[in-house]
Order: sequence, then C-alpha cells, then structure tokens
Amino acid sequence: MVKIRFGRAWVFDVKYLITGATGFVGPHLIRKLTSTGHSCRCLVRSSSKGKAQEEKGVEWVVGDITDRGSLEGLGEGMDGLFHMATLGHMSNYRVPDEVFEKVNVLGTRNIMQEARRSGIPRVVHCSTVAAMGICSEIPADEMTKCNPHHPYGQSKLEAEQAVLHLVSSEGLPALIIRFSMVYGPGDWRDILKLTRMAKRGLFPKVGAKPKLTPLVHVDDATEGLLLAMEKGRAGEVYLITNGRSEPFDKIRKTILKGLGIVRPPLYVPEWVALPAASLIEKVFVLSGKAPPVTRKNIESTLADRVFSIEKARRELGFDPRIDPAEGLVETVQWYRKKGWV
Repeated sequence: MVKIRFGRAWVFDVKYLITGATGFVGPHLIRKLTSTGHSCRCLVRSSSKGKAQEEKGVEWVVGDITDRGSLEGLGEGMDGLFHMATLGHMSNYRVPDEVFEKVNVLGTRNIMQEARRSGIPRVVHCSTVAAMGICSEIPADEMTKCNPHHPYGQSKLEAEQAVLHLVSSEGLPALIIRFSMVYGPGDWRDILKLTRMAKRGLFPKVGAKPKLTPLVHVDDATEGLLLAMEKGRAGEVYLITNGRSEPFDKIRKTILKGLGIVRPPLYVPEWVALPAASLIEKVFVLSGKAPPVTRKNIESTLADRVFSIEKARRELGFDPRIDPAEGLVETVQWYRKKGWV
C-alpha cells in the first residue's frame, strides 16, 4: 500500500472524489489510485456509466456538476478532490457559448463550493493550455497573459478564475494544473482523429514552419495529477506537458510510422490552409456533421506553442518520461490492435 503526504502527515487509504472519471484520463487515474490501496468516489451523470466500469475500491455516485442540489453531501469524508469533468471542444463545434459557460464555469463553481462546504483538504482543478490561447511568449509559463482563442478556452479560463476567487475569498485549498494535449492508448480524441486522417492520406504538411505542438502521454499526465495533489500549493497554477514541444510534421511522420505507412506528404501552403479549412467547416456544418478540421484548429496549429514546466519540476518534482516518438507509435499501434483505424 502506498502512503500519500498531506502537509506533514503521511496518510494511508486516502479517499478521493473524482469528477470526469469516465473520460480519457479519469480511468487511468482511478486504476493508479486503487492499485495502490486508495479508494475513489466518482461522480457520473448516469448509473449505466458507473456499472460499465465497476471495479474494486470505486464508489459510483449519480449527479451532475451543473445541478448543485445533486452534489450535496458528495464531498463528505473525502481527503482530496480531482475535478476533471469538462465540456471539451473536439466534437462540440456548434455548442453555444452559454453551454460551455454552464458546464465549465458554473459546474466548476458548484463542485468547488461543495468541496469547501464539506471541508475537503486538498483540491486539484484540471484546466488546459487552451485557457492561455496563442501566446506571444516562447516559452510561455504560468505568468504569461492568457488570450483564449476559442469559447472552450475562454470558459476554462473563467473556471480557473472562479477557483482562484474561492481560494482567496473562502480559503478553498485548491490549485490548478493546465494540461497540454494528453494522448495515449484509449484516447478517442485528437490523436485518433489525426491517425484516421493520416491513414486516408488526408493529413497534409501545412507550410514550412515548425508549428511546435505541446503534448503529454497519459501516464505522465496521471503522475502530474498525483504530484499536484501531494505537493501543489493552494492558489497556484502548474503547467503539465512534455519538456519540449514537437514540430507538427514530426507528429505526422510518427503517426505514419505507427501505421506502417510510407508516403510523401501532401503539401499545403499556409495561405491555402486557412481558407480551405473555412470552406470545409462550412460544408460539414451544413451537412450536420463534425468537420475534420476548422479554421481555429488551423490557426492554433500554425502557431508555435511552447510551454515551460520549470515550476512543475521545481515545486512538484514533475519529470515527464515518455518521449512522443515512442508514445505516439504505441498509441497508433493500440488503435490498430483494437480496430479503431
């Protein structure tokens, strides 16, 4: 059994409250916690989601972060909260801004108020570098001015501000981590989408610039969560990503390697990519389907996004270990094995 440090005390059999437990990162975190002797209370919106993932040491509770009444008593007896529930942006291209606001901002405020009311001593709120947008600083760090590029990112920044307000006004013992793109076996989001595009020959090389892209393997992301819970300081923000960003074309080549495909890239100049993405987006929206790419996707991709993890290294001991050159191949091969591509 593993012990977790809370302040000066070492605690066995820590009880964690987890939102977003049925997402991509959630199951990895739960397996890590339960395998080391801890227990989890997981909030789900329907009992069927809990039943589909029953395992020892896990209690599934039905509720909704947007319904404050459904959260009453949820935090009783809990030693820590990992708040990971969010409305993401991948397939939500037509979601009104107010829906992002309801889930990501109001929902965060609700669960944080329950944590404060029930006296949970350690709280980790999961955010994203999307809250920072396209940064002019290279590398950007936790002090860089945020300029979200999408309603999703704006809502995540507002959620952070709501958490920090509760820290300063009510003493909520919460800290914030910002993930970059998290990938790994089981990821049905960005990397799966890119892998399917690559297999069809629809993943072009756009422009000649490096287009540096941050990402982090789910195992390293999970370790970052645990370190933040153990060592993070209330009111602080920590960036959790790899020590370096990858050129986007290198990601394309690595995915093709995982697929076992050798082909010359389709080259698309930058001046063509943006209007083409706008046209694709309009056509797919009119047909009621999720577009494979949007203009904002391309705008983000064309920018170099580099983040410093020195604060997380120094204060948390965060040291990402999985090189994307290996992790991406592992992920793509997992997709092939499971018949996802």
